[in-house]
Amino acid sequence: MHVGVSIGPYLDRIETIPDAFEYVEIGLGEGEQPIGEINVNSVSERLHKRNLDVTVHLPYYQPLATAVDTIDSATLSYIDSVLETASALGATTAVAHPTRRGIAPSSEQFHEQLRSLVEIGHTHDVTVCFETTGYAGDLALDRVGATIDDVDGAICLDIGYAYLEAGVSGIRTLLTQYGDIVEHLHVHDGRHRGDTHIPVGSGDVAMADIGSLLQEFVPEATATIEVFTDDAAHLTDSRQRFIELIEDVDSQ
Repeated sequence: MHVGVSIGPYLDRIETIPDAFEYVEIGLGEGEQPIGEINVNSVSERLHKRNLDVTVHLPYYQPLATAVDTIDSATLSYIDSVLETASALGATTAVAHPTRRGIAPSSEQFHEQLRSLVEIGHTHDVTVCFETTGYAGDLALDRVGATIDDVDGAICLDIGYAYLEAGVSGIRTLLTQYGDIVEHLHVHDGRHRGDTHIPVGSGDVAMADIGSLLQEFVPEATATIEVFTDDAAHLTDSRQRFIELIEDVDSQ
């Protein structure tokens, strides 16, 4: 399993990423790293020097789908530009929050907007993975699989959010039914009191139980350590703890 680390919009952290990681996940676009300020050649060279691949997180402040066609068209046009930049950096995976405003999750308008985003990704040779962020108020975990399968998309399983929303059983159900389209993981711990994106092993998430499910259903998925800190020791320790969970399953 390839394991990377999230650096958000902070490109200055590329040079400080521990050698244990294989790629970085960069936040691009509105509220993150503005695409107009990115020197693609420079960033690509810096990544190459560190032997790092790249994945991107698409902007999430603007909902992907609304009740206004003009807004939705503009959103797709903007994300097209973001994905073009992502592709130029060498990314083949992009994470998106399946957000909406003013429309039902079952509406054809919502599904069509997600489907269009998937197709735009294909034009740039980028797989768009929709994240399981129901705990944060987006599409509920029990809807994610059917919705993303309907639009021919892929899923990013956010382990911390999914556990806090629906426990191990909810994650097992998703992987059992839709594990074939789960291609990317976000790995962080969390606490029922509301803390998220904390180091692996420091919260309430049943990582050992989840680790066995990941190895059974999605052993080829890529995994981003999404711990919100620039402390290299915390990031490396989180990676090691996660890897040990997978290796423990392999040795059983």
